Amino acid sequence: MVRPSTRWLLSLSVWLLLTTSISAFAQDASTPEGGKTADPSAPQETGARDPLAALSSIRESIRVVETQIESLSASLAKATPPDRENLEAELKSLAARRDSLREDFESIATGVDPGDYEETPATSFVLKDEIDELLRPIINELKGLTERPREIEHLRSELALWQGRHETASGALAHLEGLPQSDDTALTKALAETRKGWEEKRNLADNRIQALSYQLEQAVKDRPSFYETLRDGSRAFFRTRGLNFLLCIAVFFGTFFGLRFVHRRLQQRAPWMRRSTRPFYVRLIDVGLDLFSFIGAIAATLLTLYATGDWVLMGVAIILLVGLVLAARTGLPKFYGDAKLLLNIGEIREGERIVFEGIPWRIDSLSFFTVLKNDRLRGGVLRLPVRYLSGQYSRPLADNELWFPTEEGDWIDLPGTGHCRVVSQTPEWVHLIRLGGARITLPTTDFLAAGPTNLTHGFRISSTFGIDYRHLAEATSEIPSTLESHLIGELNSFLVEKGRLVSLKVEFASAGSSSLDFEIIADFDGSVASRYSQLHRALQRIAVECCHLHGWEIPFPQIVVHEATPPSASA
Repeated sequence: MVRPSTRWLLSLSVWLLLTTSISAFAQDASTPEGGKTADPSAPQETGARDPLAALSSIRESIRVVETQIESLSASLAKATPPDRENLEAELKSLAARRDSLREDFESIATGVDPGDYEETPATSFVLKDEIDELLRPIINELKGLTERPREIEHLRSELALWQGRHETASGALAHLEGLPQSDDTALTKALAETRKGWEEKRNLADNRIQALSYQLEQAVKDRPSFYETLRDGSRAFFRTRGLNFLLCIAVFFGTFFGLRFVHRRLQQRAPWMRRSTRPFYVRLIDVGLDLFSFIGAIAATLLTLYATGDWVLMGVAIILLVGLVLAARTGLPKFYGDAKLLLNIGEIREGERIVFEGIPWRIDSLSFFTVLKNDRLRGGVLRLPVRYLSGQYSRPLADNELWFPTEEGDWIDLPGTGHCRVVSQTPEWVHLIRLGGARITLPTTDFLAAGPTNLTHGFRISSTFGIDYRHLAEATSEIPSTLESHLIGELNSFLVEKGRLVSLKVEFASAGSSSLDFEIIADFDGSVASRYSQLHRALQRIAVECCHLHGWEIPFPQIVVHEATPPSASA
């Protein structure tokens, strides 16, 4: 039977093999028939495996290029000055192409690179040149996308230039025609030569204007519509570079989630990762695996771009990575604080107690996404980024820690609300219901701040009762014991279930202004918490019945009126 660790290693190997195969397939599919773009002067791929056929193909390409060079050289001798620059540039390009083909011919024929024989001095590293080399494919790609509009704009600019020259030449000739006739033969001859020169300039401008106007008309006529441009561009993109882009996205997310899956399996299987208290080195391995998931996904994406040979997307990816590194420099101090938290050496620690937004939580897992738990709350699990806990602090757990003052179903006495039962409690809201069906909803933090009294685990009711002063002789002896016995018997019969009344005492409290006051103290079991208000009233009712039974008078509040002395007659 295959061990679990061996099974995951086999799965990872299969995934890497599939990634490499897909990259190779994309490289073959990105060009027609698995080769490069067709070029009449380039060697064909059909004979690439036969050295003689490859040499013959390269030699034929060299012959074609040399024929083109001879033809352009002949045209250069007859070309006008404006066309000479374009022909010279084209000749230079063909010469470079011929030299490159000759180097390829020698490389295939000899099996070595001809450049290895030449002793070239080591070139110094220039950052600007390296950046230019990196950005050149991207710039060329952008230039290719805007080639037709730029060509039209160039023709328009050149046409406007020659039209201005034509107007200048016409103005010069008009000015010459307006000069008066001179009897000086030498002056007349000089003016005639000047007129001839400006006529040649005007004729040249006329010729260039006609040629440029025709070229501009043809370029505008042949320019495809916006819809056709968008359609052809989309097809070309998704046929080559778009396929590479989608492949990179698939490789990135596939590698990332694959490594995350292996990480989670390792956490579940490895004994050192499943400890309740993880030591520092285990946390360091855990954080390293989290970072490796992201870095491995980026590395797999770059390898895919390298395998497909798409240097444009490779350049864009490198630029994005450099920008990401530069942007991360400003967040290094904050990253240092987060790293301390992740390694469990910061202000908060895994497995300790923290108060977050007014509610106590247990730090169940401290990672990039920290998990906080409170088992007393419905949905009491919070998953939040570790940066949200920056500036917080935690403390070790104590025995029998109280995580919330109530549970669902408990009866409470809430200041300002009264006697009610807890229906549900979540991290955001606490829902209460009063006798009669009225429902109350409070934010959890407000509920905690109000200080509810939980009656479910037992409660005490205190009630004051007074009798007349004429019973003063019995106030500290007979009356408390008689009233206590009567209350116990009546409450037990009222509650029906035995044991619900835990204890009851009647004590002389004070001698009031008009009555002798007694304090009734009754402790009840939490099972009768729903009758909390009813028991308050029952104590007073039973006390009144006991007074009536034994003839104890209950006094009215007395108001003493002092009559003023009437004034004397003499006064």
